[in-house]
Amino acid sequence: MDLTPYLGVIKFIHVAGAFLFVAGHGVSMLVAFRIRQERDAGRLLALLDLSRTALNLAGIGLLVLLVSGIVSGIAGNYFGHIWIWASLVLLVVIGGLMTPLAAIPMANLRLALGQPRRGAKPDEPAPVPLPLDEAIAMTNTRRPEQLAALGGLGFLLILWLMIFKPF
Repeated sequence: MDLTPYLGVIKFIHVAGAFLFVAGHGVSMLVAFRIRQERDAGRLLALLDLSRTALNLAGIGLLVLLVSGIVSGIAGNYFGHIWIWASLVLLVVIGGLMTPLAAIPMANLRLALGQPRRGAKPDEPAPVPLPLDEAIAMTNTRRPEQLAALGGLGFLLILWLMIFKPF
């Protein structure tokens, strides 16, 4: 099936998925910076819930951008070029680095505040919260700057590859 006539629509869907992905990550990134100033457990949990919801949105965006990007790559016969493979590798590497830098520390903070882990069974007891000062100490990190640099530079590099198709 020749998808060439639909390439513009496919690219539009790809860019829309990328916007959704970036928007969800933007909210989560702001939360990563904001929690360092927060000293109230309830507000910290609300911010962490906001981040989790935003990342669910980002996950939908990622799925849309990956599927439409692969379809676009097939329709445009781009998979014979290095730039598309470099973009995919960068996306996977950056995603892999985000887990130890962001996801694990945020999950640990949730547990420290007594919030059940994601996917916890209904009959599983909630974790015992740490003293608030110990949980707050977990928010004092330079990780948000590292995340912003890694994600921002990675995004710009992938964007450059997609627009200029240098090789």
